[in-house]
Amino acid sequence: MATSQPRIRPLAGSLGAEISGIDLSEPLSEEQFSFVHRALLEYLVIFFRDQPVGPEQQIAFARRFGDLHIHPYIPCLEGYPEVLALKSKDDGPGNMAYQSNTWHTDLTYEAEPPMASVLRAVEVPEAGGDTMWLNLYAAYDALSAPFQKFVSGLTAVHNIVASMPSDFTDQPYAARQLTRMQETSPPVEHPVVRTHPETGKKCLFVNRNFTSHIKGLTRPESDALIGYLLSHAEQPEFQCRFHWQRNSIAMWDNRCTEHYALVDYRSRRVMHRVTVCGDRPV
Repeated sequence: MATSQPRIRPLAGSLGAEISGIDLSEPLSEEQFSFVHRALLEYLVIFFRDQPVGPEQQIAFARRFGDLHIHPYIPCLEGYPEVLALKSKDDGPGNMAYQSNTWHTDLTYEAEPPMASVLRAVEVPEAGGDTMWLNLYAAYDALSAPFQKFVSGLTAVHNIVASMPSDFTDQPYAARQLTRMQETSPPVEHPVVRTHPETGKKCLFVNRNFTSHIKGLTRPESDALIGYLLSHAEQPEFQCRFHWQRNSIAMWDNRCTEHYALVDYRSRRVMHRVTVCGDRPV
């Protein structure tokens, strides 16, 4: 793929942009890296089309942004522990739907959630399978000033067990698996409103998969407040939507976005994800 002058085309009003003129099969120059980094901070999720790269090149690109995360639960691509192999069944999502078809921020059940992820489309379905992202800066900014002040003083507990499907506890292995997961990933506390370490901007930091409750509130108060914040953040005005093609790549800032993978497809979908380590939210 021949390179040219990098260009940016915004995808939606709130976030998202496609970048052209950069070949990710080659190491980025310092100028190109700076361009991509600035675009990520400005648009929160960036997209590249027609990038026939392999796992080594995807890893090398992601590593420019920091150390790479090894997922404690999802299987990796053989020979590449940094690459998650996300494969559907031949006739549809199967396990791909687990935790993905709801609005979420990745791995907030860890003390230091990821900085970013790089997702590559290896095989796309005949129809469907889009991914949506939303802007958590915009969600915070749209709150009234008194409400911003109120939620900024709160702390939320994030727990991997909160993401378990409702029928999980009915399985005979559930108790043993939950115990193991809580030993590996004990609950952690994060501010309801975090400050982005690079931009200095504030954003909401709760999500449907992993935020279990808010400290200091009664359960009804906590459930009501989390429910409001989540539905508020999920307004269409804060969203963008990307239609995958083979060899498309998306990179998103996990510190100020949520995403939702639609499971409206009925054929095979294969994605490879590499995740960049982050820091403790403040």
